[in-house]
Amino acid sequence: MDVNQLEHLMRNLAIKETRTNSLDVLESKLADVDQDIYEVMLCSEGLFKFLADANSDQHTTASRIIYDKALEFYPNGSVVIDQFIERCLTHPKNTVKQFGLRGAAAMVYHSAAISPNNVQLIILHCLPMKEVFVNTLLNVLVKTLPPIFTEPAVQKNLLSVLTSDETIRCRVYEIVCTIVEQHPAYLQIADPIIKRALIDLDKDDVLLQTSVLQILTQLLTTKEGYDYVEAHDLFRKVCTNFVPDKVTPYVRFVLPNALKFLAGAALIQPGLFLARHPEWVTFIFDMTSPDDPMLMAIAYDCLGMVGSTNEGKVFLNYQKLKMEKFLKEFPGVLHSTLEAYKIRLIECLTNLLSGGNEPIDNMISSITQEWYETMTESKDLEMVQELYNVPFPNIKMAALKLLSAIVDHRWGQLFFQSTAGFNELLLNRRVDNDVNVAQFKYDVIKKLSLCTTLESYVANALKQYVSEGAFYRKAVVEVEIEGDQ
Repeated sequence: MDVNQLEHLMRNLAIKETRTNSLDVLESKLADVDQDIYEVMLCSEGLFKFLADANSDQHTTASRIIYDKALEFYPNGSVVIDQFIERCLTHPKNTVKQFGLRGAAAMVYHSAAISPNNVQLIILHCLPMKEVFVNTLLNVLVKTLPPIFTEPAVQKNLLSVLTSDETIRCRVYEIVCTIVEQHPAYLQIADPIIKRALIDLDKDDVLLQTSVLQILTQLLTTKEGYDYVEAHDLFRKVCTNFVPDKVTPYVRFVLPNALKFLAGAALIQPGLFLARHPEWVTFIFDMTSPDDPMLMAIAYDCLGMVGSTNEGKVFLNYQKLKMEKFLKEFPGVLHSTLEAYKIRLIECLTNLLSGGNEPIDNMISSITQEWYETMTESKDLEMVQELYNVPFPNIKMAALKLLSAIVDHRWGQLFFQSTAGFNELLLNRRVDNDVNVAQFKYDVIKKLSLCTTLESYVANALKQYVSEGAFYRKAVVEVEIEGDQ
């Protein structure tokens, strides 16, 4: 393709009646476009007139044409594509700005650089837009902002966006909290923006409060974030404002995110948080009643988070009466609850009984054994076996994860061996038609095959399964007998 042919196509792209056909022709001739012709195309006024008037399908096609070629010619980024994206981002029409955002996203996704200036333009022109590809916007900024996050101009521009409505402000909060989660050292730089989020949390707007709480939970994945939240007395405020004596329709809307926020704190600093806010755990136990299935499921999620750490297990074990009541009710609740919630209940139990990433000492092993025996009134894994027998892949997978957590304990290995038919059931390859279930079952069997507590005949059968692989199928040979009808 030469310059004259390109200019002819660009003129036709700008005309509504010939636009679609010209776009198809351009895409079909893309292999003939060299780098010089491509750079002429990016500067074409006809191209920008087309982008301003094109519909979404035409934008999608144009995106393939322009940005795939950009990655071919400039795999590491280039001032040429930066200038094109800049021109898009500063265009008066929002649809063209979005086209520029698409280009930035394509470059970033393929690890090609975009200019810091374009990152700033995305903050100023795309972040405040009502209609925008929100996930694309957030992904681009979360990936490109960290190297320039501390620059005063960046912080000034982010703060300027906070003059927008609550939906836009929450975008800023999410970007900043995600970056701080990955780079805790930026907490002090981000302080003015996070403080604005705390102000929004105090407003009498249930939707805003719910969104802000969910975003702020990201801070609790690091000790630095935990310390920041505690320094601003946010744990007490959340407990006081959103964990009430009586659940009203208003509070019920915010409560799920409030509980998960506090559970996040219990996960990162279990001993400290649980000692200071024991009333929250009491509230969680009260919410495990099946009267309100949604809140019940969230309460189970939170208890699982609390009990996933050794310190959390020790704390819960001190709540003897509450824990005993919860465990004895668990099998009945699990049996009667809606299918949508069963997985979450099993995951809660898995967290309570697992050793997690910490070493399993005798105390933790003793606590988990006592909990399991209190719940099942038995010294076998019949309950886990029954769950594994359910013919739904998601339940089977949850049961296998529970089994994997239990057999990390010596008592779990002995209980497995004492469960009639469980070993044979696991070794039966015909019951698993789901690839992911079959693979995870193989991993569990491999773990069991290494257990020294099992009888030799059990361990040998498990080792045979492992040696054959996860997806082994025994060949069936049919012999045709001569003369048989």
